[in-house]
Amino acid sequence: MRNLIIINSLLLILYSCDPDMVYDNYQKTENGKWTWNDKKVFNFPVTDSLNRYNILINIRHTTEYPKSNLFVFVTIKAPNGYLMSDTVEIQIADKRGKWLGNGFGDIKLISRMYKKGITFRYTGEYAFLIEQGMRLPEIPVTDVGLRIEKFVELK
Repeated sequence: MRNLIIINSLLLILYSCDPDMVYDNYQKTENGKWTWNDKKVFNFPVTDSLNRYNILINIRHTTEYPKSNLFVFVTIKAPNGYLMSDTVEIQIADKRGKWLGNGFGDIKLISRMYKKGITFRYTGEYAFLIEQGMRLPEIPVTDVGLRIEKFVELK
């Protein structure tokens, strides 16, 4: 129990030390398998239409993942009803089969830049719908996440 408290405290400290993070949320899959009909929806309220942001897709998968890549379908619904859809490829492993994500044991986390330096045209609530787009009806993905962070231009 003591170790759990220490780990949670460290995670909270690390989480609070990320000044660029605006939104970071994960949704679990059922029984560690992401199926075709398991659509993940993330709602993000936008109050500022002037600042620029990066949008990242985060995937936690097991080392039983059978492929080197993952296709996801992303649909963004703006507050005015406008829909934008993309197909995104996320590299999970290199050509030699080495996992590209981080993690210990059989769970790996991969983070992929989806949109860089964008502005949200309208204020209000945006909905991000993420679906797995593989030819397999289920894949060993345990969590799907969406991260939105402030865009920082390197000079």
